[in-house]
Amino acid sequence: MIRLLKIGASVFGLVGMLHIALGVQADVMLGAALPREAVENATLDSQNRFYGAAFMIYGALLWLCTTDMVRYLTVFRLLMLVFFVGGLARIVSLAVYGWPSAPVIGLSLFELGLPPLLLWWARGFRAP
Repeated sequence: MIRLLKIGASVFGLVGMLHIALGVQADVMLGAALPREAVENATLDSQNRFYGAAFMIYGALLWLCTTDMVRYLTVFRLLMLVFFVGGLARIVSLAVYGWPSAPVIGLSLFELGLPPLLLWWARGFRAP
């Protein structure tokens, strides 16, 4: 499982780098139908790149947790909470604006389902 978490951490890092490199264009890759004006909007682009940096840091922290689950168990739990709450936030968007693209629906299911499973798995890590 640690190996899978390291892969996941790497994916977060890569996704963060993608958003830093592409800005709003990364959302277009996820299926967002945005007009040219939105893709070229400096504020939206800045926000997207900021969130990309946060994703990179999230991945780095998740990687750190995999190096010593006992030591970083609290950080791991908080990361899972952030991931889960992010999935809940997508439900708000669904209620306000309707269904997103298929890739985002998949991400939502992942965000809502995986954290509880990983928290259940991590319950076995206790300080000696």
